[in-house]
Amino acid sequence: MLRPLAGRIRLAYAVVSYRSEVMIGVHSGARPEFGVIDWRFSTMVWGIRGGYHERWIAVDEKRQRFYIERAYLHLYRRRADESDEAEILAMHCDPNEPDDSGVLKHAVYKRGPHIHVTASEQPFPHSHIALNATELDDVLSSINSLHSAVTAGVVLLRDQVLDVLDQYQE
Repeated sequence: MLRPLAGRIRLAYAVVSYRSEVMIGVHSGARPEFGVIDWRFSTMVWGIRGGYHERWIAVDEKRQRFYIERAYLHLYRRRADESDEAEILAMHCDPNEPDDSGVLKHAVYKRGPHIHVTASEQPFPHSHIALNATELDDVLSSINSLHSAVTAGVVLLRDQVLDVLDQYQE
């Protein structure tokens, strides 16, 4: 699913199990010691790294069935003259987001893959730019449909973000 971002770079994943949840994280290189949420993988563009994790919640105490609570992809940039990386963009998916009760109606945009422009000023980092709002029922109909929608979002990020950044760096 993340191959469009990584190109020929070898990615690894690991499953970390807790009492009532399972986390899946992706990294390149040796498995990091710290938490799955902070793992990084290299992309095909110099200075851009990604972070991807999923959180699955047990349906019952027997832990034989799980549902996906989140699938989060983050892109980070580190310029040659900087020591820290900065998040520039995120693609999240919260398929089981509860219905909204307040003024902001975010749930319909958060349930499917959506983008946050985190390297921008407010309110954009907290806005949910939905990629599949009109096909949400189809996207959430199965884990395979959700996987296909997230993969399409990854291809979009490669084509419209990484490829563009790569052109500006040359």
